[in-house]
Amino acid sequence: MRVAVLSGKGGTGKTLVAVNLAAVAPTHALYIDCDVEEPNGHLFFKPENVQKT
Repeated sequence: MRVAVLSGKGGTGKTLVAVNLAAVAPTHALYIDCDVEEPNGHLFFKPENVQKT
């Protein structure tokens, strides 16, 4: 399954929703932050939960 969270307006909670969907996914989830101005989704994850590839 592929899920995209998007909106043309800033400050609507897209990152919050996307991060929480990835966190509660029943299988492994790939979170990609495509925000070119403020890519801050990584701030919601604990460093030990982030895998470098």
